[in-house]
Amino acid sequence: MCEFRILVSEPGKGESLVTEDISYLEVQGDGSVILRGLGIQDKIDNAIIKEVNTYAEEGATAKLVKAPIIGEFIKFLKILEEGTYTPELEKQWNEFISIGTKFISNLKSI
Repeated sequence: MCEFRILVSEPGKGESLVTEDISYLEVQGDGSVILRGLGIQDKIDNAIIKEVNTYAEEGATAKLVKAPIIGEFIKFLKILEEGTYTPELEKQWNEFISIGTKFISNLKSI
Protein backbone atom coordinates (compact mmCIF):
# COMPACT_ATOMS: atom_id res chain seq x y z
CA MET A 1 0.00 0.00 0.00
CA CYS A 2 1.23 3.50 -0.81
CA GLU A 3 0.99 6.10 1.95
CA PHE A 4 1.36 9.79 1.26
CA ARG A 5 2.74 12.83 3.00
CA ILE A 6 0.28 15.68 2.46
CA LEU A 7 1.67 19.14 1.71
CA VAL A 8 -0.65 22.13 1.44
CA SER A 9 0.23 25.48 -0.11
CA GLU A 10 -1.76 28.68 0.29
CA PRO A 11 -1.20 31.95 -1.59
CA GLY A 12 1.16 34.15 0.40
CA LYS A 13 1.85 31.44 3.01
CA GLY A 14 3.97 28.89 1.19
CA GLU A 15 3.84 25.12 1.58
CA SER A 16 3.59 23.11 4.80
CA LEU A 17 3.35 19.47 5.82
CA VAL A 18 -0.17 18.79 7.11
CA THR A 19 -0.17 15.06 7.81
CA GLU A 20 1.42 11.75 6.86
CA ASP A 21 0.40 8.12 6.35
CA ILE A 22 -2.56 8.94 4.08
CA SER A 23 -3.64 6.23 1.65
CA TYR A 24 -6.85 7.78 0.24
CA LEU A 25 -7.61 11.28 -1.09
CA GLU A 26 -10.86 12.45 -2.65
CA VAL A 27 -12.04 15.88 -3.83
CA GLN A 28 -15.60 16.43 -2.58
CA GLY A 29 -18.34 18.39 -4.33
CA ASP A 30 -18.19 21.07 -1.63
CA GLY A 31 -14.58 21.91 -2.49
CA SER A 32 -12.93 19.95 0.29
CA VAL A 33 -10.42 17.12 0.09
CA ILE A 34 -11.01 14.07 2.27
CA LEU A 35 -7.86 12.40 3.62
CA ARG A 36 -7.92 8.88 5.06
CA GLY A 37 -5.24 6.64 6.42
CA LEU A 38 -4.81 4.04 9.14
CA GLY A 39 -6.62 5.62 12.08
CA ILE A 40 -6.72 9.00 10.33
CA GLN A 41 -9.62 10.87 8.79
CA ASP A 42 -9.21 14.53 8.00
CA LYS A 43 -10.72 17.13 5.70
CA ILE A 44 -9.12 20.18 4.12
CA ASP A 45 -11.65 22.78 3.00
CA ASN A 46 -11.32 24.88 -0.17
CA ALA A 47 -8.57 22.72 -1.64
CA ILE A 48 -7.72 20.78 -4.75
CA ILE A 49 -5.10 18.15 -5.49
CA LYS A 50 -2.24 19.71 -7.44
CA GLU A 51 0.26 16.84 -7.67
CA VAL A 52 0.58 13.19 -6.68
CA ASN A 53 4.13 11.83 -6.73
CA THR A 54 4.90 8.25 -5.72
CA TYR A 55 8.59 8.65 -6.64
CA ALA A 56 9.54 11.65 -4.47
CA GLU A 57 12.88 11.34 -2.65
CA GLU A 58 11.17 11.85 0.70
CA GLY A 59 8.47 9.25 -0.08
CA ALA A 60 5.09 9.40 -1.74
CA THR A 61 3.78 12.97 -1.64
CA ALA A 62 0.47 14.60 -2.50
CA LYS A 63 0.43 18.39 -2.88
CA LEU A 64 -2.75 20.37 -2.39
CA VAL A 65 -3.51 24.02 -3.06
CA LYS A 66 -5.87 25.76 -0.66
CA ALA A 67 -7.71 29.05 -1.35
CA PRO A 68 -11.26 30.28 -0.67
CA ILE A 69 -12.04 30.51 -4.38
CA ILE A 70 -11.36 26.80 -4.97
CA GLY A 71 -14.34 25.60 -2.94
CA GLU A 72 -16.71 27.91 -4.79
CA PHE A 73 -15.37 26.79 -8.17
CA ILE A 74 -15.73 23.09 -7.31
CA LYS A 75 -19.33 23.73 -6.21
CA PHE A 76 -19.96 25.48 -9.54
CA LEU A 77 -18.49 22.54 -11.49
CA LYS A 78 -20.62 20.05 -9.56
CA ILE A 79 -23.81 21.91 -10.58
CA LEU A 80 -22.48 22.36 -14.14
CA GLU A 81 -22.11 18.57 -14.53
CA GLU A 82 -25.86 18.39 -15.14
CA GLY A 83 -25.25 20.24 -18.42
CA THR A 84 -28.30 22.50 -18.23
CA TYR A 85 -29.01 26.00 -17.03
CA THR A 86 -30.58 26.33 -13.60
CA PRO A 87 -31.00 29.36 -11.33
CA GLU A 88 -28.78 27.47 -8.86
CA LEU A 89 -25.98 27.35 -11.47
CA GLU A 90 -26.18 31.10 -12.02
CA LYS A 91 -26.30 31.77 -8.28
CA GLN A 92 -23.18 29.65 -7.71
CA TRP A 93 -21.38 31.39 -10.60
CA ASN A 94 -22.14 34.78 -9.03
CA GLU A 95 -20.89 33.53 -5.64
CA PHE A 96 -17.69 32.34 -7.33
CA ILE A 97 -17.17 35.77 -8.92
CA SER A 98 -17.87 37.53 -5.59
CA ILE A 99 -15.41 35.38 -3.63
CA GLY A 100 -12.84 35.76 -6.44
CA THR A 101 -13.13 39.55 -6.38
CA LYS A 102 -12.62 39.61 -2.60
CA PHE A 103 -9.71 37.18 -2.92
CA ILE A 104 -7.93 39.37 -5.49
CA SER A 105 -8.48 42.47 -3.33
CA ASN A 106 -6.90 40.68 -0.38
CA LEU A 107 -3.91 39.63 -2.49
CA LYS A 108 -3.38 43.24 -3.62
CA SER A 109 -3.10 44.32 0.02
CA ILE A 110 -0.41 41.75 0.90
